Amino acid sequence: MLKNKNVQLIDILPIVALIVLLLVFGITSGGALFSSFNIQSVIRDSIPVILGGLGVIFVIATGGCDLSIGAVAAVAATVGAYYGSIYGAWLTVVLVLLIGLASGTFLGLITSRFHVSSFMASLALLMGLRGFLNVCNVKWEQVYLPESLHFMNGFGPALLITAVLTVIVWYVFEKTKFGYYCKGMGENENTMIAIGVDTVKVRHIAFIISGVMAAVMGLLLISATGGSSSTLGNFMEMKVQMGVFLGGVLVSGGMRSKIYKLIFGSLSITVIVNGLTISGASSSVTELAEGIILMLILYITILLSKNKGFKRKRNGASNEGSAGEIDSQIA
Repeated sequence: MLKNKNVQLIDILPIVALIVLLLVFGITSGGALFSSFNIQSVIRDSIPVILGGLGVIFVIATGGCDLSIGAVAAVAATVGAYYGSIYGAWLTVVLVLLIGLASGTFLGLITSRFHVSSFMASLALLMGLRGFLNVCNVKWEQVYLPESLHFMNGFGPALLITAVLTVIVWYVFEKTKFGYYCKGMGENENTMIAIGVDTVKVRHIAFIISGVMAAVMGLLLISATGGSSSTLGNFMEMKVQMGVFLGGVLVSGGMRSKIYKLIFGSLSITVIVNGLTISGASSSVTELAEGIILMLILYITILLSKNKGFKRKRNGASNEGSAGEIDSQIA
């Protein structure tokens, strides 16, 4: 980022926002926010948000959205924990990943092959999976994670898992053609089609990655609670979306979608929640503050995106130029 001469304010916005939030809540909490316990709590609470964001950022980069990740996480973790407690802990991990893969494949099929709005399709899947989760919890009564998997709730293992997956996803998103295709689709999908990119396949794979990462997020969530409930993963899709957008990633996706923005945005949303709690704010005030801050950040992001460097090229000549530019970068 620092080597790029075209760095804009929007590129450093997530870093500035996090620093400002730390200063504000550090003062309002009387310095309590900076205690080792609270710093660890902020990082620990940010881990599920980061994990969910590592998958959904592929979808957002293409210009789509995935509102189902919280429900996918809850169902995958619940089903995996139930059968894993009967047949062995190894089955929990396998089932969790398979359910995430299946949900991502299904949602990707609906949106990419049948051209259904990603918002409507993921919202419908969210509602369906939440209903299925309630049925499972009623039928099975109590679902507990196998004891041998409780180690994932430890700060060290959870941080290590997140760090490894972040490096892998960063490489795929920032250094491979697939990641470039995702971001290119957010800029101008017609241009990507013109240079021969199979955008249907790219979008489908993006949703599959989102589903798998949501399942991993669910495994970390259930390891923190020890068991399943009807509220497992509740509103996580909103928290992940807030983390991504608070980090300065445009709602329309595109080339400004970056992994570091997701990480800083996830830390920022956690600092807001923890900072308000430490400062003595009620839950209703916390939710109100989250909404106001998110709208403010989104407004600033949209405002900055209207600068000359962010304007999308729309006429035929511009499209031809951008196609040549993208094609040369891919080559």
